[in-house]
Amino acid sequence: MKNKILVTGGAGFIGSTLVRKLLEEDFQVTVLDDLSTGLSENLPENKAVKLIKGDVRDRDLVSKLIRKQQYVLHLAAHAFIPLSYEIPIEVAEVNAIGSINVLKACKDHGIKRLVHVSSSEVYGPAQYEPMDEKHPIQPYSTYSVAKAAADTWAQTFFYEHKLPVVVLRPFNTYGPRESLPYFIPEMIRQCLKAPIIKAGNLETSRDFTWVEDTTDAMISAIEKKDIEGEIINLGTSQTHKMKDILEMIQGEIHVEDKKVVLDKSRLRPRDVDNLVTDNSKAKRLLDWRPKMTFEKGIKKTIKWYIENGQTWGYEKHGWKWRY
Repeated sequence: MKNKILVTGGAGFIGSTLVRKLLEEDFQVTVLDDLSTGLSENLPENKAVKLIKGDVRDRDLVSKLIRKQQYVLHLAAHAFIPLSYEIPIEVAEVNAIGSINVLKACKDHGIKRLVHVSSSEVYGPAQYEPMDEKHPIQPYSTYSVAKAAADTWAQTFFYEHKLPVVVLRPFNTYGPRESLPYFIPEMIRQCLKAPIIKAGNLETSRDFTWVEDTTDAMISAIEKKDIEGEIINLGTSQTHKMKDILEMIQGEIHVEDKKVVLDKSRLRPRDVDNLVTDNSKAKRLLDWRPKMTFEKGIKKTIKWYIENGQTWGYEKHGWKWRY
């Protein structure tokens, strides 16, 4: 009999890649997604996948679905930081209260393992580099405050109720089927389709991981023994400056001469200059190492976008938000 798993947010960018990986591991997958940023077409056509359109804020629905599962991978979130400035209450409800609904249902129904997916944004500005899991928490946005609250609840449920939960904190992830206008998909879109390239702060640096490497780590977090209660960072331990990434994308698309202008509306009220993880704990506990080189991953992402109608998920949703 196949293992049964619920993936919240499974129709999104990372979630839909994760679903494909779970099918390769012979899981029976139920996806809970409100399709506000995800797309049903992101999911593979497979009888082992069932999509439920719904919201993690719906406590009864969450409990009903989790009762039928053995494992849960919780990715559902409002994950776009500029959006959190505009709808802070909804972001708090989805990211924090939605998460505690998942935690409570997992406790009530005796789930074997819950993998709670957090974000490197909870760390805020680096007090030292690379950032390990002992780095202080100093969230810099409404989004990251809500994620930090959910992380704290997850650990509290482990200590109070022995909930078998593992918290993963991915640093930036990139690749096909991107659903939000983050830097890499936006620069690819503009290089191919816009008359000029509008960018914000090009001096920041981030630790980018190929999406399939990220999802490999998530599956390891389901399968590895004796890691309950742990917080584990996911990343490559290398950084890339936004300016250099843009030049790489321009070169790959052959638009090196396309004009780049500062768009002040894309600047954040507070921005973190540099995010880079120490991934030694992931290597040790998950037996995980990222495989994809950044340059090859950028080429594969551009190729996917061109071959799939030059349309990211946020374009299909008609989003006008900026990274």
